[in-house]
Amino acid sequence: MQNITNQLTPSHTDLWFLPLGGTGEIGMNLNLYGHSNAWLMVDCGSTFNVPLDSSQDHEEHAKRHGMVIPDASFIIERKDDLQAIVLTHAHEDHIGALLHIWPQLQVPMYTTRFTAEVIRRKFYREDLYYELPIIEVQPGDELDLGPFTVKWLPITHSIPETQALLITTEVGRVLHTADW
Repeated sequence: MQNITNQLTPSHTDLWFLPLGGTGEIGMNLNLYGHSNAWLMVDCGSTFNVPLDSSQDHEEHAKRHGMVIPDASFIIERKDDLQAIVLTHAHEDHIGALLHIWPQLQVPMYTTRFTAEVIRRKFYREDLYYELPIIEVQPGDELDLGPFTVKWLPITHSIPETQALLITTEVGRVLHTADW
């Protein structure tokens, strides 16, 4: 009988999409793409128990209403197969869970200069002085991350340098927009 872990490992003929958060809800964006025994994470966001009102202070709201992050145990158990975390933009629903999840994964993060700086400052404010492996990309860049080729495509959004991603494997391509 085949081991359950092997059943949850994509082969070279697979291209899997596994949302661990953010699908069918606002916030907690954390999506996995699987191909050829490898995984690629897109975004790592959070949300709150109570919606944020535009007149509220963000940090005070987080303290009072509690941040909610996706359950990343699936990918943490497979961290050796995780190629990278690719971040589409600097909104909290796309990067807010990094402080809690990245230390368990410690893989390279790929994103634009603006988002990279927001992430660095978040870690610094929390006194988390990791040597963060953030690789800054430019819109239009195309990089091979294990069996995935990722191309950053600039799109319009309410924060600078938001990117859609064209993710290519030997069996197919997916256009991952920053927000659904």
